[in-house]
Amino acid sequence: MVNSVVIGAGWHPQIFRTEASQLIGSCKFVHPHALECTDTQAQRLISRSSLFTEVLSPGGVISLNNCIESIASAFLSLNMQGTVAVKPTRSGNKIDGWSGREVAGEIGGLLVAAGRDIDLTNPDVTLRIHLLAPSDPTTHPDDFVTEPVVAWGITISKGDDWVQRTATNRPFFKPVSLDPKLARTMVNLAVPKGGRLLDPFCGTGGLIVEGILCGIDSFGSDLAWPMVTGTRQNAEWAQQLGGAGAFEIRNGSAMDIGNCWEGDFEGFVFDPPYGRNAWKSSDGFELFEGALKSCAKSAAEKANLVTLVPWPPESIFKPIESGISFGKNWMEIHNAFVDSGWRIKSTNVIRVHRSLARLLIHAEKK
Repeated sequence: MVNSVVIGAGWHPQIFRTEASQLIGSCKFVHPHALECTDTQAQRLISRSSLFTEVLSPGGVISLNNCIESIASAFLSLNMQGTVAVKPTRSGNKIDGWSGREVAGEIGGLLVAAGRDIDLTNPDVTLRIHLLAPSDPTTHPDDFVTEPVVAWGITISKGDDWVQRTATNRPFFKPVSLDPKLARTMVNLAVPKGGRLLDPFCGTGGLIVEGILCGIDSFGSDLAWPMVTGTRQNAEWAQQLGGAGAFEIRNGSAMDIGNCWEGDFEGFVFDPPYGRNAWKSSDGFELFEGALKSCAKSAAEKANLVTLVPWPPESIFKPIESGISFGKNWMEIHNAFVDSGWRIKSTNVIRVHRSLARLLIHAEKK
């Protein structure tokens, strides 16, 4: 038995693992989107991540063999009081011979035999039985391979309230706004341990909002005054939601950060402007490269930079070397980071729709 099991969302398992590693460090991934960790690490993911669906604590992961007796025995050893509901769920493909409903029923029977009361409607304790089965990646590539196992534990969290933060619910809205889950992930990669966060292309302020909600002091700038005033509105709204981070938004160029801001930053996050087929056109490359260089000049030691670049959808399941962005091949994009003083730590392709994908790049100051 371990302290906690975290079940990740199925949207992009590879990004879930990348974010978790950045936030909590060492942990054991037992499935493309599930991990074992300590209770302290689980609480940190609950407070910061938007990429999990459930946290089980206390909990554990065991093989399918004799799992019914093992789970019942482990649960009873916890000596938890009150009524119990045993509820099954699954990640991955169906497995022949496995019925979550039947397994939950048999575990419930063993608990009743041990004197426990079952209440499926309004239980005091929910005992989750979660099958972690292999699955074939269909939307995003993932080479993580695992045998089927069963996670069990007491449900203590079912994810955050990210739905209320969708762009249409904010005071200032534009269709180009980032999805809040992706924005939160970018913030987590950029400032996992806190520090000053800067978005030099703040736009509608989606990244600023997530920074504030994480308790991060967040700074944003943009050349367009409507975006500056709109981001300020959204930042104030984030504080009204309970965000403890301070903020400051200014009018300024991403290519001249030092002229707009004083001091160094521990993290940079930005989604640079680009058009529908931007991976084919080099129009935005000079601005992007200039922003990389400008950020490096205002970067603290070991600062993180997290950004999105346009990517051809047909390259999603191909080697990264086959992709292009801003009309440049991958090696030219890579060299732009290196020449600007950044070392790329990870890349993840994200499908947006049929005609657009993005490449999430996480870099560290050299």
